[in-house]
Amino acid sequence: MGKNTSRHVLSILLVVAISVGFIFFQFRNVKWNVVFDVLKNVNLIYIGLACLAMFLYWWLEALVLQRFGKQADPTLRMGTSFRITMVGQFFNSVTPFASGGQPAQLYLLTRRGIDIGLASSVLLIKFIIYQAMIVATFIFFLIVGFPLLGHTTFEIKYLILIGFVINLGVIVGLVTVAKSERVAAAIVHVLLKPVLLFIKKERREGIRENADSKIASFHEESVRFSGNTRLIWECIFYTTVQLLFYLSIPYFVLLSLGVTDVSLMTTMTYHAFVMKLSSSIPTPGGTGGAEYSFTSFFEMVLSPEKLVMALILWRLITYYSCTIFGAIAMIPFKRKKNKKSIA
Repeated sequence: MGKNTSRHVLSILLVVAISVGFIFFQFRNVKWNVVFDVLKNVNLIYIGLACLAMFLYWWLEALVLQRFGKQADPTLRMGTSFRITMVGQFFNSVTPFASGGQPAQLYLLTRRGIDIGLASSVLLIKFIIYQAMIVATFIFFLIVGFPLLGHTTFEIKYLILIGFVINLGVIVGLVTVAKSERVAAAIVHVLLKPVLLFIKKERREGIRENADSKIASFHEESVRFSGNTRLIWECIFYTTVQLLFYLSIPYFVLLSLGVTDVSLMTTMTYHAFVMKLSSSIPTPGGTGGAEYSFTSFFEMVLSPEKLVMALILWRLITYYSCTIFGAIAMIPFKRKKNKKSIA
């Protein structure tokens, strides 16, 4: 087993350990025989709808990647975009702050022969749209569901604010990098300094020139993409629908448990807050924060026995499915050409 594979396995085991530890500690007084009775009566039709919503979330993200990616590679098919998306989902799941998905997708795009500057532009514009729609969606649900925050603790409100500021800061930073070639060049040269210490002097200048060439290509393509307003608005629409599918998942989970007195808007609002809070937790998949925030919000509308089952089902559908299907999606890429690992 390679070092990268071992590290990812350890990340997954850490996530499982934290999740299991949280559940047993938080619900230590729950009657588990009642929980198993709840499990036996789960409506699989609604679970299927929750899984469908998760699949549509992946599919719409792949569609956005394919729409932008075809500008760089006209032969890029939807099936390939979907596999690249799932690989990104896997690395987002096993790295803190979901930081591994973009580099993994960049690697796969460049393996198709796409210039690294062009591939970086594709992923950057796509990521900016995604982050912007997260902020816009959160602001909408914050306005609609602000009274719901009155029942939460100060810590919850504080962490939600941190998550919002992080997302906003990321958007501002990425837009600055996309628009300013000087800023992008300065960042790359700072990152190159420690790397160049291990490279022979006669090769350093060539590496710097090559980096400047790629930065120029990246900046040129970023400006070109941002000028395609029709494509931008099209992908904004897809991304908005994508997030709405994701936010609706707890609603179907609750329906599967026989909970019918909680509205779709309430569950989506709660889920938006959960999503924002867990994004500020520096663990793979926001583990710990995700379970804590889900419990804090949904305990207001669920009994302890149904709450623990809802938490498990929600986590399986929204997190562990990304890990499992993302790992499967990597198999074709590992067998291709020189069998290089994409880690």
